[in-house]
Amino acid sequence: MNSRTNTYLVVILLAAFIVIGWAKDENRDVEQGVTKETSTAEAQQQNSTETARRMWALGCSAVLVERNHGRHNLLGTDFRTPGNIQEMRDFLAQGSGWDIKNRLDLFDSLRWFDNGGNREKFGRLGRLLKTFNEQEYKEFLRKHESDQQMLQRIRVAKQYYEKLGSKSLLGWDYSRYICLCRWGYMAGYISEQEAWELIMPVARILQAAFDSWQDLGRNYIIGRSFWSYEKTIEEGHLFEDVYHRLVDMKSSPWNMYPWDMDLTGTQVISESNETDMAEKGGM
Repeated sequence: MNSRTNTYLVVILLAAFIVIGWAKDENRDVEQGVTKETSTAEAQQQNSTETARRMWALGCSAVLVERNHGRHNLLGTDFRTPGNIQEMRDFLAQGSGWDIKNRLDLFDSLRWFDNGGNREKFGRLGRLLKTFNEQEYKEFLRKHESDQQMLQRIRVAKQYYEKLGSKSLLGWDYSRYICLCRWGYMAGYISEQEAWELIMPVARILQAAFDSWQDLGRNYIIGRSFWSYEKTIEEGHLFEDVYHRLVDMKSSPWNMYPWDMDLTGTQVISESNETDMAEKGGM
């Protein structure tokens, strides 16, 4: 074999190695691209799932948020502008009945729910009424005939204590708990992460206790009627309207997120993602 032939062979081999190298690089780039796209898709899916879980949890406070014309798809019920933050602080301190002026006040109120809330008084009264015969019940009503607030509580406890059983007024109490977390976040008394860490366990408790969004919402209405005779007379019909609106509206969180959604998993969703979702639609 002469030198010219050897040269040709060397050139051919080098060309083959180059082509093979290009092919490997191209395959590697394709594989890396597929892996990257897969990872991105998985991350987006995970983020979407976590967002849905949090929107479900916010739906537990939908009755009061809807009545106050808030946004169901924002943690703080509205965008956190300086004006909205100050308005919420004023509301918590003076207009809400909670007298919450700072972070400590907020946590004191949240502990009150954990320690029994209105459930404690409802349970105590219900247990007492259960011991009465019909005559004793009538005498008890006569004893409190001048106190409309007490009469209201007696009648509500008489009608619902045994029907509700272990649910008690859990929906009424913990729906407001979630509202306070949302409002506390808006006011700047707790961080976004703190709010979710407080809200999600309570949402799971409510999911385990109730059978449906309607079941939860109706418990809120019952609890509210037990809480205040005066407020029930003033605006009880408005809350009934809110309840039916949440049941019927396509954009209601009760219709957007199934009651039996899997709520396991607790990743932090940034406010930017929440804002993106709000801009796409909702309340």
